[in-house]
Amino acid sequence: MNRAGSWRGSLVLLYVLGITVVLSLFAAGASFYRTPLLERAHHEGYWVWKAGGSTGHKLGLVGSSMMLLMLLYSVRKRVGALRRLGPLGRWLDVHIFLGVFGPLLVVLHSSFKVQGLVALSFWSMIVVAASGVLGRYLYLQIPRTRAGEERALAELEAEDRDLSEQLRSRFRLDAGQIAQLDALVAVPERSGLLGGFVRLVTDDLRLRSGLREFALGCRSVPQPVVRDFERVVRQKALMRRRILLWDRVHELFHYWHVLHKPFALVMYLFMIVHVAVALVTGYGWVGRS
Repeated sequence: MNRAGSWRGSLVLLYVLGITVVLSLFAAGASFYRTPLLERAHHEGYWVWKAGGSTGHKLGLVGSSMMLLMLLYSVRKRVGALRRLGPLGRWLDVHIFLGVFGPLLVVLHSSFKVQGLVALSFWSMIVVAASGVLGRYLYLQIPRTRAGEERALAELEAEDRDLSEQLRSRFRLDAGQIAQLDALVAVPERSGLLGGFVRLVTDDLRLRSGLREFALGCRSVPQPVVRDFERVVRQKALMRRRILLWDRVHELFHYWHVLHKPFALVMYLFMIVHVAVALVTGYGWVGRS
């Protein structure tokens, strides 16, 4: 297994572990979480699962620490001297993992009690976590080097020409078939962030289906090289799609930053205020009284 495959396997294992931990914690505290707010003080698990309880407090510490560690991705992205510490894509994978499970632990820490100013921080956190998934998808639409640096458009166009030549010379496709393959690539109409994102996803799924039909229709390709042919067809279509969507994806990425960054700022600001208040008042730090 190559390094990329090994990393993907480790990432899957990490997500499985994270999901297992969160579900186990939720199951253990489910009785308390289901109890109406006004009756929770009388629940036997009150001093364990409330926000300042023995377990609830630890969930807040771990969750907020994970969210702070997310900032290391921004440091890695901006400090050139840190490039030796691994590809940017892997840092992003860890950033997203922390951005998913950190908020989930904070949700358990809150024991689903979201009121007042805390609600603003809470929903900002939810928006940041949800938009992070969207950002990851957009990130993958921009071709990058193994180090995570964005590739130049001219380089992509040259690779697209090379793939077309490979389809002609190696797999004997004619100009009409290559044009048919290029025609499968759809470019979504200009719309807002959410609409553009939805069109990107639906067109991506439609393209995958169309590529299977196209490959099956090329009966002149010898059976021993069919798998290689299908791989080159996918590479060619995806490369063409990324070229056509170059400006659109960068525009959506700009919109995404406009949405993501302010909510992230609000989230961290209120998290700092929340921690500061807890430190000053001693709430949750002195245990049961």
